[in-house]
Amino acid sequence: MALLKKSGIIVPCSPAMAFSLIGFAAVLFIYFQTKVVRNATPPTDEVLASASSSRNTTDAGTSASPLTHHVQTLIITTHDDNCKRMFDWSMIDQWKTNDPIEVDYENLPQTKHLKADRMGGPSATGVIEMKIVIRNQQINLTVVNVGKFTKDQMSDNLWHRSVPVYGSWVGVQFAQRKYNLPVNRIVYVFDCSKDRKFEDIPPEWEKMGEVSCDAGLIEQADVLIEPPTNGLLWDLAWDMNFECYSSDMFKTFVSQFVDKSSKLDPPDPLACWISRQGRGLRSASNFNEVMGVMKEVFTNARELRFTKAMSVDDVANTLNDCRVIFGIHGAGHMNALYARPGVAVIEIVGKDNPAYFRNINMLLGQSYQRIVGDATRGIQDDGYVIDLEEAREALMKARVHAASWIEEHGHWR
Repeated sequence: MALLKKSGIIVPCSPAMAFSLIGFAAVLFIYFQTKVVRNATPPTDEVLASASSSRNTTDAGTSASPLTHHVQTLIITTHDDNCKRMFDWSMIDQWKTNDPIEVDYENLPQTKHLKADRMGGPSATGVIEMKIVIRNQQINLTVVNVGKFTKDQMSDNLWHRSVPVYGSWVGVQFAQRKYNLPVNRIVYVFDCSKDRKFEDIPPEWEKMGEVSCDAGLIEQADVLIEPPTNGLLWDLAWDMNFECYSSDMFKTFVSQFVDKSSKLDPPDPLACWISRQGRGLRSASNFNEVMGVMKEVFTNARELRFTKAMSVDDVANTLNDCRVIFGIHGAGHMNALYARPGVAVIEIVGKDNPAYFRNINMLLGQSYQRIVGDATRGIQDDGYVIDLEEAREALMKARVHAASWIEEHGHWR
């Protein structure tokens, strides 16, 4: 029988209880150590130089630098069950129907009305819905009805138009994986009525499959998919409590747009500013001074302006050399989808607390920082006066992360 001292009193304690208490204390120690490291300051320039010139061997026998260990610990995130439930491949099994979910191919056509719980945050309650109609056993044509997304299907805003792209992809993945449906030909059909035209279809869809404005294909399809129009990406927008993680499912989605397997030569240190100048909303009043700080830390700095007319390949090529993507909150940050995984992202959020790009960057496994920048401005304001010292500190952390990534990997994946 062991003894346990509590409040100055010696009490008996069984060996099992003692080991349990020791184990609990160890868990607490690891937890608080992790929290401290995640909020630690970045390595100094001396550490950076040392990491570039020397390599150490880990306990597992693999080669890694001191810098790598530090940065990898910095970007540790916990696995949140709600985020994992909707952004892991296991989400395929989250969809339910009132009738049997299996398809009876002897009694076609069949319509499956599918529902899944949303992620459960303050702005993510209720269910998301999807419909799959299977008309023929011989499947030659699968149609995804993108028109269900109304205005977002052709939005100029990359975040908004990514919602139907991702929702449609999820619908196709479900049909393939749950029902083993072949996808010999997929056509994404848009609602081109009113002021919407075929030429307005965003470039991302070309990487997904065929696109069309022919509504008649909806009735001709062997399989019709009406994808979920709410939830999924929208559930990430304002919920800061989610602790998302590097998601193989989300990375698979992104990989269809950009080839991220190629070897690359480490580019010159380049910091990229996602520009909103001249737009009358969330632009920087001290833009020139911010660019000056970026050049101090990264040597080179570039202002980037993205438009809907740019192809995915154009955007990827523009971002290829960027070691950090920096800017005030806006849809331009969604272009991190097409950047190298090792890119560091810094978002200026002002006095508001949007979570859109924080959660997206977590799913991509990218390094992400959010800074206030200007505590007097919100997402509906213009004329941000960026705190230059806060910006410099974040850029230094980004420089360390980027240098570590290139040294460790040398390629995109």
